[in-house]
Amino acid sequence: MNILHQEGHKIYIIFRGRGKLEKILRYELGKFSITMIGTHKKGFIKKVTSQLLRDYKIIPFIKKNKIDLVVCFGATAAISTWYCHKPYLAFDDDFEYKIPFYHANWFSTKHIYPDTITFSNSKTVTYHGFKELAYLHPKYLKVSAEILKTYSVKPDEYVFIREISNVSLNYKDSNTILDQLIENIQEKGLTLLISLENKELHQFYIDKGCVVLEEPVVDIYSLMYYSLLTISSGDTVARETALLGIPTIYTGGREMVVNNDLVKAGSMFELTDVKKIEELIELITKEKKQEIQSKVLNLVKNKWDDTTEIILSQINAFK
Repeated sequence: MNILHQEGHKIYIIFRGRGKLEKILRYELGKFSITMIGTHKKGFIKKVTSQLLRDYKIIPFIKKNKIDLVVCFGATAAISTWYCHKPYLAFDDDFEYKIPFYHANWFSTKHIYPDTITFSNSKTVTYHGFKELAYLHPKYLKVSAEILKTYSVKPDEYVFIREISNVSLNYKDSNTILDQLIENIQEKGLTLLISLENKELHQFYIDKGCVVLEEPVVDIYSLMYYSLLTISSGDTVARETALLGIPTIYTGGREMVVNNDLVKAGSMFELTDVKKIEELIELITKEKKQEIQSKVLNLVKNKWDDTTEIILSQINAFK
């Protein structure tokens, strides 16, 4: 968005209300026009109904602002753009979540995703990489240990944890195992930095001696980068930290083909058994982390695509 803005394009951002997303958007991208259309709902029927209603509300937004091109993740604005006869680039990486995947493919102009997903038709464009490298690629991301002072931690002496809520259909059956791991991690002299989707649990974890992060978290990727390891029940944060070369334990239980290259690279471990997680934590030392990080960052620089370049090349094709 910043690059397109510099090239003279006018950018409009729409989002669906969930958690502190609006606060984060306005913090990161406040110079753009930002509009909330729709809210996040629980339950399959409510989700489908709210998505259809949201598509309906997006139609006048597209017409009023004379939008030329819509770029979103998945099926976010698929029907509304089709109705308005506007080109729609649907980026994706979640083939396992079938309904929105095929929804996006049906209505989009182009459907763009990593080549680990083998589905293909006349609309699909694939690239070799991950959506998260649009912002984590070394060309754009600059990390600094300065932010660690804010939380009184030192490199490799803390664990970064992301605990998602089960309001998403993707995780409706997941159960937290974090509670069972806290004491084991603290006994090793490691601090726990926790990012919680369910804000009602803040005090619970503070009382357990954890540091609970408040969004928007300044320089969050530096906090991830300098951690000894990460435990995440959310798949996006798990990929983010794994792509930064941090040994990452993904506890969400979802089997996603897009994660396979990170598992092969040795930076992601898909585990839900507490005992196995504790055994793995015992094996992760500073030296082991450095070994993994060196290997993964080499893959990022020399094997996987710069996703920002992929996005811009697809947008520029419609100029």
